[in-house]
This record gives sequence, structure tokens and C-alpha cells, in this order.
Amino acid sequence: MSPIHDPESSARRYRFMDEDRRDAERAARIEYLKPLFMLVIGGSVVQVLLFTQEGWWALAYPVVMLIELAFGVAGLWLSCKLLVGGVGYLGLAILRLAGIYAAMDVLGLVAANFGCIGLIIQLVIYVGLLAWLFEFEWRDAVIVAFVTFMIKLGAGLVLAMVLFPQA
Repeated sequence: MSPIHDPESSARRYRFMDEDRRDAERAARIEYLKPLFMLVIGGSVVQVLLFTQEGWWALAYPVVMLIELAFGVAGLWLSCKLLVGGVGYLGLAILRLAGIYAAMDVLGLVAANFGCIGLIIQLVIYVGLLAWLFEFEWRDAVIVAFVTFMIKLGAGLVLAMVLFPQA
């Protein structure tokens, strides 16, 4: 029988293709689970800490998180468009950024007691999380961290001036 028409080799090839597809689907699910886990756990811890410390800020946290995320996605898009390159699917990129922000909010509440050292630790961990989840090189992660931080800082200042004009 000719190797071109060998039914066993054809079945074996399709079996390997099915296994490759299943492996790819499993890897894609894991890529969604890492930031989702960070978002759920980090957001829950922040909610509990804010509720015990500030009370009403716990109710405002989801809204603040959405505003931060909108400006963070704009910063990610801008830095990737101009300097870094692509980040993959938009939904996964938004989920990754939300997971990073939730983890950084927990770290921010904890590191607030340490002053400048806490800010430096936050910056290093922020760059590390960007490099890990988005699979950036360190230089690219630093660029994205700087751009997103500056956009979030500017948006926060404008929002503070709008909400508290006399303060």
C-alpha cells in the first residue's frame, strides 16, 4: 500500500493534531486563569481591607478600579502602539491589566506604611508583573509601566480636581 493512502498514518496524524489542539486550549485557559485569580483574590482582599479601614471607600473601589483600568488600557495601547508592539487579544490584555491592578492595590495598602521603600518595592513588582503576564522584556515592561503610571497619575489629578474643587 502506498504511504500516501495509508489510513493508519492518517489516523495517527489526526490524533496528534487533536492532542496539539487540546494542549493549546489548556494553555489558553491557564493564560486566562492567572490574571483572573489575581483579580478575584486581590479585589477581595482590597475590599476587606478598605471596609475595615475606611468604610465607604470599599463601596467606591470597584468604580475607581474601572476608571483606573480604562486609563491603564489607554496607556497600554499607547505604549504598545508607539514603542513596544502587540499584547495579544484585547480581552486577555484587559484581564491581565485588571489582575495586575488588583494585586498592586493590595500591595499599595500594605506598603503604604513603609514610605519611599514601599513605593520602590511597588514599582519593581509592577514592572515584574507586567513582564511576567504580558511576556515583555524588562525594557518594554519599564516603558509600559512608566506610560501607564503617568496616564493614571494625570487622570487621578484631573479627577481629584473635578470631585474636590475647593480642597
